[in-house]
Amino acid sequence: MKSRIRILPVLGALAALLHPLLPFACSLYGHSLPLTVQLPSAPHHWQTAFPKLRYRIVYPIPDGDGFEELFVEQGTQPAIELPKILYLPVLAYPAISTESLELPPAGGIYPTDCTNNNSSLTLSWESGAAAEVLYRLWIRGVDGSSINVPRLLTEMAERCQGDPWSLDLSLICSQLASRDFRVTDIHPAPGRDLILESGPGWWFLESPFRLPVPAATDGSVLLEAVPLGAHFLFESATASCFFLYVEEDTVLLSRQ
Repeated sequence: MKSRIRILPVLGALAALLHPLLPFACSLYGHSLPLTVQLPSAPHHWQTAFPKLRYRIVYPIPDGDGFEELFVEQGTQPAIELPKILYLPVLAYPAISTESLELPPAGGIYPTDCTNNNSSLTLSWESGAAAEVLYRLWIRGVDGSSINVPRLLTEMAERCQGDPWSLDLSLICSQLASRDFRVTDIHPAPGRDLILESGPGWWFLESPFRLPVPAATDGSVLLEAVPLGAHFLFESATASCFFLYVEEDTVLLSRQ
């Protein structure tokens, strides 16, 4: 029998989870909680290429339906207020100041990532993909508090091969939403190895876990296991940017 991460019925979820975070649980119409958001330091290669990152903070609205946005500078500690509901995602999308582009977010999950006597929520790049999954589910009307999120976090970390953004997040979301989710649904998205004529320099994709790789003497760069779909390719020293779209049999590369 295949192992499953079960989506529990909403009314029975909190009792069935039986886990130390239960004291934090409240009804869907519970009181709100003020928190300070602790942003992580940008990856070193991002600091070189994008020295003036700004962040779009996305978090659930207390006693409401939907999410709020807050724009902050790198190094700040924004204050937010969350409803006391299990497994709410908070995301920080880095925005490149010179372009209308956003990079994959850092993320935190309430109350799993609470610190300092539950007065702060610490975001990390490692939790960004899981927070993105929960965010997509919440905005689709799927109650994230009914999901065994600690197990989901563990399985994603163990199966991502060092980069959670390489996982097939769309599949994870759709399976969780349909209540037919198995841990075997957590696997890398279909991808390809690519050789691109990008020019000289050190090049990296948008994931914070994709480190720069050097171009060959002819200006070509080898990128391994690139997931199908849309990407951005950056050069470290100049922040030059290409839009990259990958399909099974075609590749589009165009300068931004």
